[in-house]
Amino acid sequence: MAFLLLTGTSGAAAAAPSTAGTGASELDAPAAAPVRPQQSEIDPSEPSAPGSADPTALATAEQRLQAADPGDLWSVADAAATPIEGLWNEEQGAYVVAGVARARLNSEMLLVHAYAALGRRDAGGGRAAAHPERVEQLVRLLTGPMYVPTLDGKVAPAPEPGHSVTVHAPGFADPVGGVESMHQALDAVAARALAAAYRARNVVGLSQEARDLIRDRVSAVARSPFWRSPSRLLNQINWSADLYAADVEVTGDPMLLRRDYRAQLVWFADHAAEPAYPGGSANLGSGGAFRYLPQRVASNPTNRSHTGEYANITMGALAYLDQARKLGMGKLPRRTRDVLRSWARRTTWGDWTSSGYLNWDSGKGLSRLHLTQYWLLALRGYAAGTEGSTAQGLLPAQQATTRWLVRRAVQTYQRRAATADSVVLPATAYGLAGGPLVRPTFDGLTGTARFASTLAEMADRGLASQGRAASTAKPLPDAFSNDDDIGRTAVTTKRFATAFLRPWAPLKVGGLEPARLIDSRGRALTGIGGSEDGALGLRIISNGTPVIETQRGVFERAQSVITPPEAQRDVSRPMTRPLTLTGGESAIGVTVGVGHRVTASSITTTYTVKNTRRDPVDAELRIPTYGGTSTASLTPGQKIGPAALQKLMYVRTASGGRFGLRLGGLPPRALGTVVAVAPQEGNPVPGPQLVVRVTLPRKATTTIVRSLLVPYAG
Repeated sequence: MAFLLLTGTSGAAAAAPSTAGTGASELDAPAAAPVRPQQSEIDPSEPSAPGSADPTALATAEQRLQAADPGDLWSVADAAATPIEGLWNEEQGAYVVAGVARARLNSEMLLVHAYAALGRRDAGGGRAAAHPERVEQLVRLLTGPMYVPTLDGKVAPAPEPGHSVTVHAPGFADPVGGVESMHQALDAVAARALAAAYRARNVVGLSQEARDLIRDRVSAVARSPFWRSPSRLLNQINWSADLYAADVEVTGDPMLLRRDYRAQLVWFADHAAEPAYPGGSANLGSGGAFRYLPQRVASNPTNRSHTGEYANITMGALAYLDQARKLGMGKLPRRTRDVLRSWARRTTWGDWTSSGYLNWDSGKGLSRLHLTQYWLLALRGYAAGTEGSTAQGLLPAQQATTRWLVRRAVQTYQRRAATADSVVLPATAYGLAGGPLVRPTFDGLTGTARFASTLAEMADRGLASQGRAASTAKPLPDAFSNDDDIGRTAVTTKRFATAFLRPWAPLKVGGLEPARLIDSRGRALTGIGGSEDGALGLRIISNGTPVIETQRGVFERAQSVITPPEAQRDVSRPMTRPLTLTGGESAIGVTVGVGHRVTASSITTTYTVKNTRRDPVDAELRIPTYGGTSTASLTPGQKIGPAALQKLMYVRTASGGRFGLRLGGLPPRALGTVVAVAPQEGNPVPGPQLVVRVTLPRKATTTIVRSLLVPYAG
């Protein structure tokens, strides 16, 4: 296929000949030389001021969002696109926020408009997604001023293996940010958007020149040394997959999906348990947890935590597996297929909750944890990856489960929008401060556009579930997932989600207790993280000095890791019977054994305290809540006597969540006091906490039982 050679200039670099039309499909990637590592973020800080969208448009969008059936993905996408629609600048042919046309925002909106055209969404009638007349202008924007053909007149070589390099050419960048704004994620979303526009070329009446521009730019980037296998961004092979699939769409040549895509999948699986790079670690942990830094050792603090958002983003690599097989890609080796199947199940059952939100841990800490944009990136990666690999049978009821999860995620988005009174969600959930990506200038419109484009893509993939189609959605099963090497056990049921974590010092979280408890509507009940006060736990005090703390948040040799039985370690599977976990801590003369029994509706914890000292010791049992104090049923200063403590009580949090509490085995004269607790970085909005104080006799063993019962919240 011959391509018209089209070159242009950007604010960052001058034009260079394209690789398109040179027979690149028959060539291996040129030999690579290392380039200086330079890195930006997937989503750099927004350069805009809060409230960039028109207030009337925001109000209209919120009304439409709340009125939409959560399974009607197009109606929800229309609502999300509504506040962005008014930011269109006809003169610039771009969506402009605070005077700036951002490549990511405009790529997401091009996806929305292209999918709307493919779905035959008629313009007008309040359908903000349907603007076929803007497709050509957005194509010219991305292929013109946002395209970087060369750096200093040269095509960038492939980066040295194991180096995180983001500045490259050819590629895409923000005109105002220059090459420092470049990232593989930007290339990927721009290429996906241009490929979608190319699919819709006849529907929207795309000019021949625009069609040629798309083919030239996408092919030049996808076939460049920076993107050809074996080059990749560490272990995030999804960005490469997006480029290869876009190239196939616009050129009609399946070479990259047949060869490079297959090679990336095989490499990922081959290094699931073997070091990905010299001196580094495997892509996955012993139970399938995702390592964000495979070029670093497994004991690196970042790698000692599962990084859930990137696990699901990387799952997006599977979005083209069925397509590649249809286009002639050779069957993957059995080992590769087995790894991908195990990884898909680990990611599904270990990372997602019945609210369509992540059961979230991240080695990136606050710089990623509970960021709205990364939830949406994870949702897109997971949903596209599982839908696009349906024929491979990686999961039971794979497409039906994905359809259900998308529907639940939309419902959670709707609820959070109702709380915020805006379709543009806050930067983070649960009150977390976020990291460098969250600044006073945060606007959130890129995330809103991403939500719209994700739902548009899922509608295109057949994942809508409105009306009768709702019956084709199948809920996640009650399931658990264990990663023994990092000491993480996650549980998700139809009623709640929780995780037990080995202490992780960067956020001071973990120990012998559930690190969080989230209901089926995504509300934090007892906490979202943290340790000691504000977290579930038992503290033993001798002569005024704490000697045992079950939820320390930091490593202590005297405390074991909370683990399931050996047969359930490094396993992810549906939970057909109660899950048990055990651990303990010891001090001079005192030991505490901790056992948890987790069912589909409850967590029952048994503390066995053996005091061999000559004197009694005091114990403080903590039952915290989360979300502030405004409408919580517990009130600081409130006292609860022994008789009331022995009865089942229901606790309401300020966010409206509820859980039942039943205590057993309390010694006489136990007294409960409700106290206020200080916020922590990982648990910033604690609610009132019930502290039950008891005295444990000397030379005796005391057994205390705490049961948390979580009702289904819808």
